[in-house]
Formats: sequence, C-alpha cells, structure tokens
Amino acid sequence: MICEQAEEACNYLLEKAQEYHIDVKWKHFSPITPPGSSYEYRRVVMNLDWHNPKEFIFQLAHEISHVIHGDKGDIYYYHACFTGRESVEYKANLGAVKLLVPYYCQHRNRENINAYEFETLFNVPTYLNDVVIKELRNYF
Repeated sequence: MICEQAEEACNYLLEKAQEYHIDVKWKHFSPITPPGSSYEYRRVVMNLDWHNPKEFIFQLAHEISHVIHGDKGDIYYYHACFTGRESVEYKANLGAVKLLVPYYCQHRNRENINAYEFETLFNVPTYLNDVVIKELRNYF
C-alpha cells in the first residue's frame, strides 16, 4: 500500500474511532509488541515500531472493533491464536473487515471491487477471504 492510501485509510479509521468515542494512542514499543485495546478505557494503543508497517491499517481496524463490540478483557492481542469463528479474535477480524469495506468501496464502482485487492491493500489474513467477499457483496 502506498503511503498516501495508508494515511487516508488511517484517517478514516481514526474518524470512526472518534465516532465511537475511542481514544487512539501511538506509542514506541519493541518491534514485536502487538497493539492492544481496552474496552474499559475505550482506548486503542498502536505500536509505531511494529516490524511490519503494512499491517497497521488492519491492526487499527481490528483493535477498534474490539472496543466497539465491548470485548471486556483488556489488551487483546492481534496475533492471538485463531481458535474458530466464535473466538474474540476472529470476531474482531470480522469487525475490522466490516469497518474497512465502506472505506474501500466509497470511490469505486461495483465493477471495480476486488476482494484480492482489498485483502492485499489492508493485509487481511487469508482465512478471511470468504468474509471479505461476502462483505464486499453486501455493501452494494
């Protein structure tokens, strides 16, 4: 993703966070310290030094989704084990896709919607392919 697209997507998500009264903080941590969120404090903490900056947008959407959906345990981790469709992490990933679909689709015609492009732009885990396709179809 080029920097301009990443910045626009980030700004879109920060506006969404503000709509939901979620505070987003950007901090310097070890490159392997994942972002986290707190429902209680309505806060997301992102790691500016994360080893793979291409993941920032999906991570941010994922953490915002935790807070929106009221996940009670503080500091859920982006790279937690995938334990099935009922897991908190899977649901946060689903919420992240749902947050990003309107941004992706806003300036595209239906004919120009592409699930692979969406997944590549936002570094979406491949196991969410069916979810991405479904949510893109549902948008129109």
